[in-house]
Amino acid sequence: MAKRQEPVRKSVKEILEDLLTGHREAAFSGPESALKYLRRTFEGQASLPNAVKAVAYDLLAEAQGQLGRWEECEASVDQVQAYLPELEAAFPHEYRRMLTGMTCFERGIQARSELGDFHGALELCERALALGLGAHYGAKRDSLDWAR
Repeated sequence: MAKRQEPVRKSVKEILEDLLTGHREAAFSGPESALKYLRRTFEGQASLPNAVKAVAYDLLAEAQGQLGRWEECEASVDQVQAYLPELEAAFPHEYRRMLTGMTCFERGIQARSELGDFHGALELCERALALGLGAHYGAKRDSLDWAR
């Protein structure tokens, strides 16, 4: 009797590396291609770790923003925000570096501004500042101060 092969189990870090590699290759052809890759990834990987979902939704928001799909972009940014605690838990030593490389705050502020949700854009500025993501979010907050 043949021995049954066990399924290959990848770590969260390996799954993230696979996602980033696939996205990089797809994004080379433009944001539409990146969007298509990410949608297929979500459809085909029902059990993506939540930490990886945070990064995937960030990439999705970036592609949607590049295409001017602001409602979709805003929804993706909301998903990123929901998964940030899982990202921090899975990558405690790399979290700060990963967070500074994400575009969800920039794209979220832009999307909310484009959609006329200036209070929401202001909230994202405040959150980015609270996370210590840079003084430029203070400038963005100041430019939206009239919305208070």
